[in-house]
Amino acid sequence: MAQVEWRFSDEEVESILDIVSKQEHNPFVQKRREQNVAVADIDITQTEFWNAHLAALLTSQQRSGPDSHVSKFLKNDIDTLSLSQCRSVDDVSSFVADTLEEYGGIRYYNNIGDACEKNLTRLDSGGWNELWEELERLIDLRGQQPKDGIFETERNVATYLSNRFAGEGFHRIGSKQARNILQILGLTRYEIPLDSRITKWVNENFDLPYHISGAALSTPEYYHFTMDIVQDCCSTAGVLPCIFDAAVFSSYDTTWTESDADEIF
Repeated sequence: MAQVEWRFSDEEVESILDIVSKQEHNPFVQKRREQNVAVADIDITQTEFWNAHLAALLTSQQRSGPDSHVSKFLKNDIDTLSLSQCRSVDDVSSFVADTLEEYGGIRYYNNIGDACEKNLTRLDSGGWNELWEELERLIDLRGQQPKDGIFETERNVATYLSNRFAGEGFHRIGSKQARNILQILGLTRYEIPLDSRITKWVNENFDLPYHISGAALSTPEYYHFTMDIVQDCCSTAGVLPCIFDAAVFSSYDTTWTESDADEIF
């Protein structure tokens, strides 16, 4: 397949540097730098993965700013749907859906419940071992300084989560959600969740020959193509994509606190 070579104007590169500079002291950006950029020995538990997976499901297609129902649930009540709690009930789908419906303000609770049941069954039926083998590839890289080429491993592991885990991928985990899981766990620096905030910012600040379609990002090939554009411009600007992502995300909310950043994502 032919490789598209993108060339970016000084204005486009400066737009990335500007948004990062403006948000540099935002607690959300500082947390991202600490959690995803600093060289670290990472040890991920089953509970941590489950919570990251739940956060990815909850933040899909609904508001997740610091004052949203989703963020408040993740900050204060995520233990009500902990791995141990879900393992203790006979009907995981109904348990999750009923818990979220009762909490209020969270959409798609039936879909989330269905996904939790299917994914827990796959994990506890031998899935954890194969999952750890994949995540170990990123854990090893997090013990090193960022360097070119790492994005390929990150992309492969994200694709594993969405397409190949247990033969078919995690249920209701697409390209965006897979990267959300890995980013929450502190495992990625280059592959980021391309949500509406990112696509809006790119459409407004990059002079592309087409308008990035949020709907089309559900197609892996289109997602990767768009991700290449973001990564290439970030590379030209000397900015890690995960920091660019945090800067854009936090720029739409002015109320992020250190507590929010620590406890939600």
